[in-house]
Amino acid sequence: MAQEAGLPITNTLFPPPPPYFQAFTEEALHRYRALTGDSSFLAPSASTSTVEQGSGIAKNEGGAIQVDSASVERMLDESEEDEKQELEGKLGRPRADWINEDGRWMCFGSMYTTVPKIPTAEDIGLPPFIDPSESPSESLPPLLHSFLHTLLMLLDALSMTARTPDELLASGWAHEGDQYMQHLTNLTANMMVASNQLRAAQSEATLVLLMEKELEERKKQTERLRWKCKEIAGGIKALKELRGAKEV
Repeated sequence: MAQEAGLPITNTLFPPPPPYFQAFTEEALHRYRALTGDSSFLAPSASTSTVEQGSGIAKNEGGAIQVDSASVERMLDESEEDEKQELEGKLGRPRADWINEDGRWMCFGSMYTTVPKIPTAEDIGLPPFIDPSESPSESLPPLLHSFLHTLLMLLDALSMTARTPDELLASGWAHEGDQYMQHLTNLTANMMVASNQLRAAQSEATLVLLMEKELEERKKQTERLRWKCKEIAGGIKALKELRGAKEV
């Protein structure tokens, strides 16, 4: 309880900042600028004048920054070079080009590819039950038939008289339906792979449905406009007839 009472209240409401966030201290940023001359991390302030004086960075009368290369080179001895490399590792910009070279990126513990790719059965490490050259409309019905047949066999195995544990261990099974459950798992994964190939057709069909729905809505709007125009025309005609009757 004493440890819980000592925690700041922000830890109970928000997750703590990532570890690399703690490296961006004011002292580390100024030191990084003094060693590299890179001021992109710093906001313009009066406190940078002392850093400029110690790092060989000065301003002329026009306000332009002048760097004394001899002063900077003289500062970077072996220990400071090691310090510079350490600061670059902590404060340097992330290398987005490495993500493109590797072709993968991770977010919330999940791995993604820079170019989205639908995995095949071989990529997942499953035995392929379908011909890759066949269309999903041809390969899915046999998979469904095999799935239902295996499910019936599993139910039949589970409804049989229980065997002795020694007999199951001799067969290498934990229970009666081991082989059928594994086969059902492989069939389901292959069905998912085949279904993923229908995404293009599904998106196209969804687009067609949206366009048809929009067309029907436009037709209804047109009918309402025509009805309104007819109503207005009838009202105008009635007013003209009323006016003519009064003139007579």
